[in-house]
Amino acid sequence: MPAQSANAMSLGAQYLGLGGRGVSALASATFADVEEQACALTGWNQDYLQLSAGAFQGEICQVEGACIKLFIERVQQSLFQTGVLPRNVLAVGIPLSASGAGMFCGQACASDAFHVFSGSSGFEFRTSQQHTMLGIELQLGDGWLSDVGPGVESGNHRDLPAQAGALPMGPAALAELKTYLLALLQSAQTAPDVLSSPAVVNTVADFLLDHMARNSVGAGLTDELPVHQKLVQRACALVHETLEQAPTVAQLCIDLGVSRRTLQNGFQRTLNVSPLNYLKAVRLGQARRALKQVRSVTEAATAFGFWHFGHFSQDYLTMFGERPSDTLRRHQSD
Repeated sequence: MPAQSANAMSLGAQYLGLGGRGVSALASATFADVEEQACALTGWNQDYLQLSAGAFQGEICQVEGACIKLFIERVQQSLFQTGVLPRNVLAVGIPLSASGAGMFCGQACASDAFHVFSGSSGFEFRTSQQHTMLGIELQLGDGWLSDVGPGVESGNHRDLPAQAGALPMGPAALAELKTYLLALLQSAQTAPDVLSSPAVVNTVADFLLDHMARNSVGAGLTDELPVHQKLVQRACALVHETLEQAPTVAQLCIDLGVSRRTLQNGFQRTLNVSPLNYLKAVRLGQARRALKQVRSVTEAATAFGFWHFGHFSQDYLTMFGERPSDTLRRHQSD
């Protein structure tokens, strides 16, 4: 369950340099469950799947007004994050720290990439095992949308990105963005009303989109996804269409018309796990979700294909840092 704590405040104190003063204006919470952390950023329609083994720890500090939401999010396991934002939302993020490379919308990225979460087809993000992100979400009016009317040139700086993705930037440009967003977050501590001003939204959006256009390295965002990401997207969709009877790796290969090696390479490049381990992570995650509602561990385990209860308990303990009976008992007592 999320918990208000002094530890959660440390994110704001660390990155705002407030030494604990004024940080109480942030809504701060710690999490021991990835599903609960995914729901903490409302409106993102997110799903988090834990990929690396071990007890999960996460934190979110956020402050929001009627038009702007700013947040700092930390995770301490590798997660596969998927979500889709409304059409009129510009959402971007800057890694503050990362323990290694991740994968954002099929592109390898570390702490030197500017993350664009907006886009009609949603985003996919495989984080490193320890990752902290500074993010901002802006609610924009119709004048900011790409189809603002006749006579607007393609690539105009007021167009929203059509596709989510990671934009590589030079260190100076990233540092300027980080300083700008942290200053806005700090201003909201003393004057929260600034986050409800349409004029402030326009100023911030203009700065962000102009900065993206001027400082991104390479071709930038396109509608075309890498081949390996398309393959993994199709595989994941097949898995989630039939969660209670998830396909085998062999069946996925048949359905997708690819070899086992091709599927293996796609998953390793995109999620850094094998297809078999992805399937197990999905089934364990679904069993964990079921344990919050069912009456027995056996019921949750068998619903997702786990027939050897000793192995299930050990796999669950390895992945989540607690036994399935502990999860069941905690939610039965809620």
